[in-house]
Amino acid sequence: MPSKQHLAALAVAAGRDMVRVAAEHGIGSAAARLAAAVADRATTAAEAAGCTAADYAHARRTA
Repeated sequence: MPSKQHLAALAVAAGRDMVRVAAEHGIGSAAARLAAAVADRATTAAEAAGCTAADYAHARRTA
């Protein structure tokens, strides 16, 4: 998998995990804040690599 696609997949997975953790532990919990920070880092890396909406859509379909 090319790096750009890999980063898009990681960003999508981190976003899903952030939502799951917030639902399980509460949006203000330490676990939710950590998950949000991880999702932010993953999204920032994907954007820096030039990921497009199509890359994220592909990642959501194949995850």
